[in-house]
Amino acid sequence: MMLSKKYVLLIIFAMMICLLSSCKNEKTTMIVPAGSPQFAQLYMQDSNNYDVTIVEGADPLVAAFGSSSYDVIVAPTNLGAKLYDAKPDYQLIATISWGSYYLVSKSNIDEMETLDIVAFGQNQIPDALMQYVLEGLDIEFEVEYLDSVSSVASDFVIDGSKVHLMSEPSLSVIASNNEGIDMFDLQSAYYTLTGYEDFPQASVFVHQSLTDQDVQKIKDDFASSIDLLHENLESSADLAKKLGISMEKEIIIQSIPRSNIEFKDSQDIKGDIIFFLGLLKGFNPNFVGENLPNDTFYR
Repeated sequence: MMLSKKYVLLIIFAMMICLLSSCKNEKTTMIVPAGSPQFAQLYMQDSNNYDVTIVEGADPLVAAFGSSSYDVIVAPTNLGAKLYDAKPDYQLIATISWGSYYLVSKSNIDEMETLDIVAFGQNQIPDALMQYVLEGLDIEFEVEYLDSVSSVASDFVIDGSKVHLMSEPSLSVIASNNEGIDMFDLQSAYYTLTGYEDFPQASVFVHQSLTDQDVQKIKDDFASSIDLLHENLESSADLAKKLGISMEKEIIIQSIPRSNIEFKDSQDIKGDIIFFLGLLKGFNPNFVGENLPNDTFYR
């Protein structure tokens, strides 16, 4: 009888060890939009520490903020700020994507008196940035809006003499088939006007329940993943293909540098974010919400 009790205790002890071990090895859940932000986390997605969901469009991200169903959300900076105002569950820990918008043409853009622009995203972030830059530089322009960046790319093929608003990776597809196109970097112009280096397009948000140790590990992993991304573009492109990104390898290699992917800790870029959110709020208050987030938004 005493022997059987010992066996029972040993079994219970073993079960407790297994449970504790499984808790420690539980993966960090993360939702990431397809596109440039996806490149930033490739090496995290390839590890055993993260369970990553890649999504198209903003709706799944909005749902994730509302349901608090993920540990980490990568999302447009203004979206996280807007939803924080209503439900302060997710805090911004870093910005990883610093804009990938360009005006492109087969003609020399500098020689044009008035820019005849074909653009996407009317009354959205790309439109706000483009108008802010062109008005700030006193450049005259007229805009025709199409429904998507792919439609703009198709229009470029038809008439490349106009100026087209493009973003990565679509720009690299166009550039690979058209030699000598002229590019106007909206990020560089933004820096000229504001003194802020590029603009904080996409950021990393973590659930407020995560420990400081957890958050620091996530920061370190993003920084490491982005370093590896840039160290060997060919290997990174191979990994992207392995993880399901369907673009051609050469397009991935070309698009990464122009995607402006860089890790910057939230504590170092509050000024960049506050200025950017204020700019967007002035263009369209619905971009940010009623109030800009306070210091508790940053972690």
